[in-house]
Amino acid sequence: MSETHPTPEAALRPAADWQRLQRVALLGTRQNPDELPVVPGFVLPDGTSDHREKQALLTAGVLSAIRKAGYRLAATAVADVALAAPETQDALGAGGAQLLQQLLEGQYPELLPEFLAALADNQRRVPHQLLVQLLEYARPRPALHPAVAAVLGRRGAWLAAQNPAWQGLLAASEQATEQTAWETGTIGQRALYLENLRRREPAHARQLLAAGLPQEPAKHQAQLLETLQERLAADDAPLLTQYLAAKSKEVRQTVLPLLVRLPDSPLLARLWQRAEPLVQLKRNLLSKKLLVELPASTWDKNWLLDGIEQKDSRFPGEKAALLGQLLVLIPPRRWAEQWHVSPAKIIDLAADTEWADLLLTAWSEAAVLHQDAVWTHALLEWLHAQPRQKAPTLPVARLAAVLPPAQLTELILPLLNATPHFSTNAPWQHLLQLVPAPWPEALTRRVVELLRRALRQPTELYRIQYAASQLLEHMARVVPVTQYQLCAEPLQPLLQDVPYLHNSLARLLNTLHFRQQLQEALHEPPGFG
Repeated sequence: MSETHPTPEAALRPAADWQRLQRVALLGTRQNPDELPVVPGFVLPDGTSDHREKQALLTAGVLSAIRKAGYRLAATAVADVALAAPETQDALGAGGAQLLQQLLEGQYPELLPEFLAALADNQRRVPHQLLVQLLEYARPRPALHPAVAAVLGRRGAWLAAQNPAWQGLLAASEQATEQTAWETGTIGQRALYLENLRRREPAHARQLLAAGLPQEPAKHQAQLLETLQERLAADDAPLLTQYLAAKSKEVRQTVLPLLVRLPDSPLLARLWQRAEPLVQLKRNLLSKKLLVELPASTWDKNWLLDGIEQKDSRFPGEKAALLGQLLVLIPPRRWAEQWHVSPAKIIDLAADTEWADLLLTAWSEAAVLHQDAVWTHALLEWLHAQPRQKAPTLPVARLAAVLPPAQLTELILPLLNATPHFSTNAPWQHLLQLVPAPWPEALTRRVVELLRRALRQPTELYRIQYAASQLLEHMARVVPVTQYQLCAEPLQPLLQDVPYLHNSLARLLNTLHFRQQLQEALHEPPGFG
């Protein structure tokens, strides 16, 4: 056998050698006199030294294998690598491993985060044979990193540490070290590390943040300061106040909502002094009325010291923007306490003023900022109580996220009963798709009955196609698997009768069945990997 011997200058360069080989192959080994790439250590079989085409094909095979293996040129001698520690958690069983592989291959990908979280909750880990596939799947998907890091097990964490492309997943782990995550990680990894550290040692996280922020660009400062919302406390006030005076609007707008959520916030007291004279409740013998005034002075730098910007796209007009921002930052319950009037009554009074859009938009934003469920319920109830031709555009999705699922369900069920049919303007249509998992049985039963009735009217199918398909897609994620039969028994017989919605209806039933299998897999005997 003859062996190719690399010259002293020869080195393995898979990418460059592959391009060079492509040029030779495209022109033909006879027409192109260029030398073929030399692969160090590769031995050519006997009888090929005079056949360039054979050499080219064999070299192509070797380079292809090297590239698929992810070859990395070692800059220095490789140090001895410690073995992975023994596993402390049971692996997913054989059935669960097969289901996980289906998820990683693209079947029902929206269910993967939920399944990984359930694995962690049940103290189970990913089998060894799926670790590489999972790590490679999660690598370009940062949102999955925390869930994946929690189920890698000891060997998975060891494996991720060996490949720089996977090391970012370890920063999402609760066990991530300060050195690997804070000092050398990307901005996303450092923010994840701080979030985890805030849960365990909030003071230490704040100290790291205070020391590191001055060296960061404004965009990074904003992202890192946002981590202070985890276990926000009065001790965070000095650091937040310091950056309220930052030159960057993005930084100011990051710390401002955190400052006004602090108990006994001096900033909140100053904002109340500005806002209270501008919105007054006038009482007569038989009625009440809201009186609204705009600030007398125009914007100047003193407003900026309190976090109020000169303009705000939510509130047209400079002085209207000042009032709107004030109302957004003040807890809405403060007005109810000041006037001794319920939020529902205040909303009705606000709707009767010429400033209805400003007041209701600002108080909606305030309810979201301060997570005020009472005001949120009152706003959503007012908005959906009856059709309104000129209703303000409120942040319905963010308002719905404030309410506990049980309260949101209590709000929707009467709307379903009042308008028990599909239509483009049904008041419950958008709100229903904001109810998170798990749906209570009463809600599922009512919606399934509504769907069954609508799908049995062939003349209506085309008109409701889009709305119904959106609802079915949402139900596939939020209906508990224990309610599979509740959905399947009335809806499965309709599959052949709904051509416009056949795929959406089939996907709902198939997804619920697959989720049922995933849940059962959590309790099967452990696997060996």
